Amino acid sequence: MIDQNAILVQGIYLAIILSAVPLLSSMFVGLIVSVLQAATQIQENTLSFVPKMVVVLLSLYFASPWLL
Repeated sequence: MIDQNAILVQGIYLAIILSAVPLLSSMFVGLIVSVLQAATQIQENTLSFVPKMVVVLLSLYFASPWLL
């Protein structure tokens, strides 16, 4: 008999692993952009959103064979 709790735990673990690629890349780019914004004192919201969106799309594009 298959343990349903084990299947649930494996499913959650798989979701965490698969979401780690775009999430970590977005966090890294967000950190770099926020440091640059603090250094230059430019407080524009789109400057942090657009690079993160581009990096997430690129990471999903390049990691899609592994994710599938």
